[in-house]
Amino acid sequence: MTMKLRAVITVDIDAADFVEAAEHQQRLEGLLADLNAAYPHARLAFQERRQRRTGDPTSQTASPPKHATGRLNVYAE
Repeated sequence: MTMKLRAVITVDIDAADFVEAAEHQQRLEGLLADLNAAYPHARLAFQERRQRRTGDPTSQTASPPKHATGRLNVYAE
């Protein structure tokens, strides 16, 4: 039996504009070419990440767990 593993390398990049971002992407693609020599299935995912604003409602605590029917787990007394 063989094990399936996934190695994840994360590189956070600050770029002033799309031109600078493209330069970073080209550098990473060059490094990926070296990785592909040893690991031919290696892939690069390059995506924009936006910072959360303070007070953003999505940064609030998660809502209480819901019952399988969609109702909140609140019981009447």
